[in-house]
Amino acid sequence: MISDASKRSILERWQERPTGISYPPASEAELEDFESIHGKIPDDFRWFLECCGSGVLGSEWIDGIDDLYASHTKFYAECQLPDGWTTSEMFIIGWDGGGNPIGIMPDGAVVAEDHDFGGIHTLSPSLEAFILAGL
Repeated sequence: MISDASKRSILERWQERPTGISYPPASEAELEDFESIHGKIPDDFRWFLECCGSGVLGSEWIDGIDDLYASHTKFYAECQLPDGWTTSEMFIIGWDGGGNPIGIMPDGAVVAEDHDFGGIHTLSPSLEAFILAGL
């Protein structure tokens, strides 16, 4: 779980960011609608979507609530292909610049699966650390 101190820091730093690199916060209705179709959003990411909206973290764009629908549909369809993604247990939160999915694993680690070289690469041990490093 993201600590209260980190939440305060994230919110403060998020509000200081330049315009144009963030999505608007998601409403409770939008979050519930997404969850009714694609399943539960991990608690920390749900908080981030609701309070910050999402956007650029480090060098990556992390999906806002509107983009999550397409990302989840695409990712899980591609998991079904014979040579598709192998990390179907992750909750996808976006795509890196090379078209690799970025997601949150059940243990909370933020990872990317590399389609060119193979393998699952840990980007951060937690979403909290990922967000703080990206700000």
